[in-house]
Amino acid sequence: MILAAACLLVGLMLISMSVRAAAPDYRFEVTDVRVVGPGKTDVVLRLLHLPDKDPVSGAVILQVSADRAPDGMPTIKASAKPLPASQPGVYIIEVERGRPGNWALRLAAKVRGEPETLRATVPVKLGN
Repeated sequence: MILAAACLLVGLMLISMSVRAAAPDYRFEVTDVRVVGPGKTDVVLRLLHLPDKDPVSGAVILQVSADRAPDGMPTIKASAKPLPASQPGVYIIEVERGRPGNWALRLAAKVRGEPETLRATVPVKLGN
């Protein structure tokens, strides 16, 4: 009886640890930055599963925002929204920035099969 309870406790701890370890297993990387119009930039991101370095398809971007925190101005914000991508594992964010400079993209995404929401901040230089 005690052995069964101990096995159950260890099993629950392992499940709990794997749930907590899910989000750090992923990372967004900038693959391209394209100026698409006056004050508009498309940032092309790739989502990687770090343990095997494979791109992740089918993630849903729940929230995205942009601010100038890397330049010491976190209160300066820009409009940002996800756009449809033509390739699996690629995510495009359109940013309508006021001025060029160093920006932080803040993303929340749901990865299929993972219980946690992935939250990431990606630094990116926008504009000329």
